[in-house]
Amino acid sequence: MKKLVDDLVSEGYLRSEFIQEAFLKINRRDFVPPELEKAADKNIALPIGWGVQIMQPQKAAFVLENLDLKKGHKILCLVSDSGWIPNLLAEIVGENGMVIVIDKISKLTEIAQENSRKYNHLKSGRIKFIFSEEMEGFSLEAPYDRIVSLVSFSEIPQNLKKQLKVNGKMMGLVKNHDIYVERKTREHFFEDEEIYLKNMKRRASKEIYSFNL
Repeated sequence: MKKLVDDLVSEGYLRSEFIQEAFLKINRRDFVPPELEKAADKNIALPIGWGVQIMQPQKAAFVLENLDLKKGHKILCLVSDSGWIPNLLAEIVGENGMVIVIDKISKLTEIAQENSRKYNHLKSGRIKFIFSEEMEGFSLEAPYDRIVSLVSFSEIPQNLKKQLKVNGKMMGLVKNHDIYVERKTREHFFEDEEIYLKNMKRRASKEIYSFNL
C-alpha cells in the first residue's frame, strides 16, 4: 500500500498527513475478495459482488480530502464499500467520532461487518452498519457533521439534506458521475458545487439556494 499512497501523494490526491496515515493503516486488501488481494494496491476499482465495486483509491482520496474531516465528527456513509471507506473514516474521526453506514444489499452489509472485525472500529462502536432499502439517510442518529454518498443520485433527497448539521458538509456522486459538494451554511440554505475529479479541476459553479421542509 505504501507505493500506492506515495503515488497518490505525488499526484496531488493525498495531501493531509492524517489521511495518508489512515490509508496506510486500513489496508485495502482486507476489504476485497481473496482472489483480488494482489490487485488491492493498484489504483483501480475492484468488483466485490452484486454488481458493486470497491472505490478506486484515487477517487477515495479525493473525496476524503475534500470533506474537511475533523476528530470527533459524526458521519453518515451511504453504501458500505465492503467496509473500506467506513473504516478509513472511522480511523480519521478518532475515538470520539462515529460512522453510521447504510447499505441496501444485506449480504454486502454482512461482508462489510466481517471485514471490519479485522480492525477495532466495529468492536469499539465507532462504526455501525445498518441494512436498509431506503437510501435517504438514518434520522435516528441525525444530525451529522458530514454525509458521504457512494450511491449516485439524480437529485439529492430532501430528507438527506435535513439530516446535515448547520456548517456540515455533504459529498457524493451525481448522475453524470461528477462529484458534488454541498455545505449547509445555515438552516435550509446550502452552498452547492460540482467538482471534476479529472486533473483536480473545480468548476466555478457555486449557488446558494433554499428549500422548504
